[in-house]
Amino acid sequence: MHARSGRDRDVAGARVAFVAFRPGLLSPILDVWGAAFGDAFPACEALLRQNTVEDPHFEPAGCRVACDHGTGRVLGFCIAKVAREPLGADGLLPDRGWISAIAVHPSAQRRGIGTALLRRAEAFLRRRRRARAVLGGDPAHFFPGVPLDRIALAFFAARGYRLEGDAYDLRRRIAGYRTPAAIRAAHPGLEIRPLRPGEEDALLAFLDATFPGRWRYDVARALAAGCDIADVVGVVRRGRVLGFARLFPPGARRIGPSIAWTQRERSRVGGLGPMGIAPALRGRGLGLALLDRAIVRLAALGADEVVIDWTSLLGFYGKLGFVPWKRYRHGERSLER
Repeated sequence: MHARSGRDRDVAGARVAFVAFRPGLLSPILDVWGAAFGDAFPACEALLRQNTVEDPHFEPAGCRVACDHGTGRVLGFCIAKVAREPLGADGLLPDRGWISAIAVHPSAQRRGIGTALLRRAEAFLRRRRRARAVLGGDPAHFFPGVPLDRIALAFFAARGYRLEGDAYDLRRRIAGYRTPAAIRAAHPGLEIRPLRPGEEDALLAFLDATFPGRWRYDVARALAAGCDIADVVGVVRRGRVLGFARLFPPGARRIGPSIAWTQRERSRVGGLGPMGIAPALRGRGLGLALLDRAIVRLAALGADEVVIDWTSLLGFYGKLGFVPWKRYRHGERSLER
């Protein structure tokens, strides 16, 4: 199917072509994803499309696809990204690029294909003058790090990646939830409620002042795409937003990372996060009060369960019954020769 070219490589006795992504490969890539990740991370086509071709940071040249030279069958893929537009105050983060996802079909593993894909992704990042490769955590990310799997961790460690620092996805059922008495105390002059049309600028002003980087960028992009302002619960005082919690209700227009792995579940799962409070209001119990109102709001929107993604604050969220669901480890390596 493929003429022999510089893109081809003999891998463990089989000739493999490494080609750049094109839209027609989306479906076979999804098949490889399903075979490699199974039920642990069950992606759907909408999620894969959203986090690749619909993401402004995605470049076809950064996604290499391994195909059997004779049959054209897709054997694996690796997605690398760099920031292509400023991530709020964080800018283009020119010191890093990301390995967003990598997978090889189980029938083709242990033949060097994964290593070859990873090295091509790193070469792409070097051509974009990035000094280090970070595993996950990219704009429109699938994972905040490496899923805590022994084989995956060993794969990256053997290829020079430093792995340290854990992050978690947390989860709890809503059935039976009651606002704890300890956080029912009133906060004079403050409202904790879904934001309303017309409060978009107040929300962005708060984010500019408090979380001006990735969080501000993601929220602004979502609002520009038509996401409902009521899917943000705010802490409001006299028209000023002083805290926020972003929600992804069941059936949300965008598949937030908190609900990415729940699309095939029968239960109605809502997502929560990020969330944060203005520094001047911290230490008053408002964080838990905001978390409580977010849970209640998701319940009102039909959620049976809530997932919080990418956090290390197990103690804080555990106060309202959230427990670890998935675990990840940060990984990166220098690309400087």
